[in-house]
Amino acid sequence: MTYTGSNYRGSASVPPGGGGGARVASAAGGGPTRRGLIGSGIGLVASIAATGGGFAIWSTAKTTDADLERPFDLEAIPEDERPDRLNGALNILVIGSDHREGNAEEDARSDTVILMHVNEDGTEAYGVSIPRDLYVHIPEYAEASYYPEYTGSNAKFNSAYAWGGVTLTVLTVEELTGVRVDHVVEIDFAGLVQVVDALGSVTLDIEPADAPDYYDETGVTSIHGDHRFFPAGPTELDGEAALDYVRQRYQWNRGDFARMQHQQELIKAIMDSALSAGVLTDRGKLTSFIDSTSDAVKVDTEFNVVSTAISLMDLRSDDLVFMTTPNLGSDTMDGESVVVYTYDLDNPEGDNPEATSLWEAIREDTVGDWVAANPADEEE
Repeated sequence: MTYTGSNYRGSASVPPGGGGGARVASAAGGGPTRRGLIGSGIGLVASIAATGGGFAIWSTAKTTDADLERPFDLEAIPEDERPDRLNGALNILVIGSDHREGNAEEDARSDTVILMHVNEDGTEAYGVSIPRDLYVHIPEYAEASYYPEYTGSNAKFNSAYAWGGVTLTVLTVEELTGVRVDHVVEIDFAGLVQVVDALGSVTLDIEPADAPDYYDETGVTSIHGDHRFFPAGPTELDGEAALDYVRQRYQWNRGDFARMQHQQELIKAIMDSALSAGVLTDRGKLTSFIDSTSDAVKVDTEFNVVSTAISLMDLRSDDLVFMTTPNLGSDTMDGESVVVYTYDLDNPEGDNPEATSLWEAIREDTVGDWVAANPADEEE
C-alpha cells in the first residue's frame, strides 16, 4: 500500500522497511503569491531577493554572501572526471550531515542528500532525495582519507561522504546521474536547529506510527534521547523537536522513505514559517534569520548566493516538486540491507529505466515533461 498524505503521491507499492519507486510531492499550497525556498539552506537568499526589501536588506544579503564558510572547491576536480554542463539550468546538491558539535568531522555521515534542479527559465524547481542506503558505485578519489584498501567500490551511498566528504559525494552523484553539480550547500544538525529556532517554530503534520513494533494511531514516539511524543496531525515544533522528528524512520513501514518524506515536509514547513511569521517583511527578524542561516550552512567557493537569489525571484512555492530516486525497493546485497538502485550497476537501464530517464530529464532540463509522463498512482 502506498502512502498519500497531503500533497504526496506514492508511485509504487512499498514493502515493509522501505522500497518503492519515485515519490512525487507537489509543493505546499497557499496561493500564488508565495516565493519558493529551494532547500532550507539556500532558500533564504531567494526569499531575501523576493522581498525587494531596500538597501538595508540588500546590504545584509551581500554581507552574508561574503561571510559564508566556503570549504568546498568543485573547480579543483579535474574537468575530465565530470559531466558536461549542457544548458543554463541550476543543479545544487543539498547535503544534510549528521555531524554534531563535539564529534569529530570524520565520524559524520550524509544523513540527507537532495539534488535540487531549477530549470533554465527559473520557473520550476525539483528536489530529488537520494536514499542514504542506496547501493551504488563509489568512484575512485585519491584524496579520500577513509577509503577502502581497494579503489572503486560498490557500497551504500552515504559511504561516499564518510570516505571522502563532500567532494566524493559530488563525484558519486555525478557518476550515478550524469548530472553536473553546479553548487553545494551543506547543513548539519546544529545548523538545522538554528534555522528553525530563528523562525520561532515550524508546524509539521505528524504521521502516526504504523510499523508493527511501534504502531500508535495517536502519534509517534521518538527512539532518541528523552523519547518525546509527537501527537498526530499538525504540531508546532521548535528546532530540536523538528530535528528529532525528521530523524525517525523505524516507526513506519516505509522506513527510510518515510524519513526522507518528512525531511521534504520540513523544508516546506520552514518556508511556511518564514512567510507566516513576517520574517520577509520585518528587518529585525530578517537580519536574525540571515545571521542564523549564514552560521548554519557551508557552500562551495564559487556559489554567489546574491546572484542566485536574483535569478530565483519569480519562483513560487507551487513550482517546487519533491521526489525520491526511483529504486527497486529493499534487499540484501553483499550481506547488507540496502535500497536497490539496480541489480546490474553496469546496466541500470535494464531494470530501472525510470531512474535513468529521470537523470536524462535533469541533464536536458525537461523534468517537467518527465513528471507529466510518469504520474504516480493515487491510493484508493
